[in-house]
Amino acid sequence: MLKVFWDKDNIAFISDRINAAPHSHCVIQAFIGLTSQLCVTVGNERVVGKCIVVNKNAPHEFSCDGALCLSVLIQPSSQFAKELSAKIGGDYAVFDDEIEPLRRAAAALTETVDKFRYLSFIAEFAAFLGVRRSVSETDARIAELLTILRHCDCYDHTIKSFAKKLSLSPDRLSHLFREQAGVPLKSYILYHMLEKAFYALLDGKSVTDAAMSAGFDSPSHFAATVKKQMGMTATALIKDSEFLKVFS
Repeated sequence: MLKVFWDKDNIAFISDRINAAPHSHCVIQAFIGLTSQLCVTVGNERVVGKCIVVNKNAPHEFSCDGALCLSVLIQPSSQFAKELSAKIGGDYAVFDDEIEPLRRAAAALTETVDKFRYLSFIAEFAAFLGVRRSVSETDARIAELLTILRHCDCYDHTIKSFAKKLSLSPDRLSHLFREQAGVPLKSYILYHMLEKAFYALLDGKSVTDAAMSAGFDSPSHFAATVKKQMGMTATALIKDSEFLKVFS
């Protein structure tokens, strides 16, 4: 099975067939075992726990081994990610203390695609981790860039094109974004393109149409990027999926 919950600052997957080869990306990824403990390899270290959170850009690999798990990708420019990254400190952290109520709330999501149940779960998850999801103060130009990306319908995803819209030099925009968001703008734009492509795929578009609409040079470029960033193929990630957009 595969259930996908798509929120403003996170995307969650519930599945029993994730089999991700070594990869890394600019988002924080959390794993919660719904029926058993998990094992995630981070770098060269084998990490075991019920809730494992891998920091942005940390190489990792993971397999469900047929057991149900929930994985949450946390948008790197969000307050959620900023506070959680600081809390993790290194490449990963295990949060197993008093986790049973959260596991039950996550397991309940397998029975529904109700957005309010998911919003309740993600609020409980943030509270469990001890972080806030509220929007922090952001430079107005970076806030505008994030709005542009959120409503993006363009094919040109170069830093130069976004810098022109904001009346900044590419170097200044890149520096400002990294200072504010904590990740390189180039990495964030690639994450945005993947988001856009997967949203199209989950909406029923073909791989070719999804790849081209998101600004990739070709379907093969999209496929190679997905494999490098996610450790799986795009078709494997969305096969037999049930998709719910949580935000309006």
